[in-house]
Amino acid sequence: MNKKMSCALFALLIAVASLVSACATTGGGEECPISPDGAVKAMPAGTKDFPMSELPPPANEADRKYLGLSGGGNFPVRQIKAQVVIVEVFSFYCPHCQRTAAQINDLYRMIEARADLKGKVKLIGIGAKNSAFEVDAYRERYHVPFPLFPDEEMVLTEKLGVKGTPTFIGIRMAENGAPRQFYFGEGGFADNQKFLTEIIRLSGL
Repeated sequence: MNKKMSCALFALLIAVASLVSACATTGGGEECPISPDGAVKAMPAGTKDFPMSELPPPANEADRKYLGLSGGGNFPVRQIKAQVVIVEVFSFYCPHCQRTAAQINDLYRMIEARADLKGKVKLIGIGAKNSAFEVDAYRERYHVPFPLFPDEEMVLTEKLGVKGTPTFIGIRMAENGAPRQFYFGEGGFADNQKFLTEIIRLSGL
């Protein structure tokens, strides 16, 4: 694919994402679940093992360094060097994801600015039904500062039980054994600080 064609496809994707009114979901076309009051469905800590599916290699060296990975190739989530990982399951075509992208970027910066959380809490995004090209386009369009991964075949998205985007999942990383999922929130949240406080409380961090 030449550079001119790549740019044209990128522009087309942006135009479609701006006009579309429904998310890419496992059901194919239902509205994104969003909670205007910031309410979420949260599970008690340690109630569910996080699926052990592997993620593709990070897009760049900065992402690899942020996640604390060594070497290349696919990797399981348990290899991320952190005590808590917040996963955002998003879609390039989800209007709610687009509207809240700046808020999630601010959440990342809030975590990185706190000495008690930096290096302990990390963010990743999983693009539901999104190709690597679509994930890269979303990263560039919304200036996402944390690692994003495609899940075009919905392998991990379906294992997680995600029905719509955005969905936020909290994982407590175990030193031995499988990481434990302690939080599952469908839709957005109203306040970054309240969300982060809840993540810290539920994770036991």
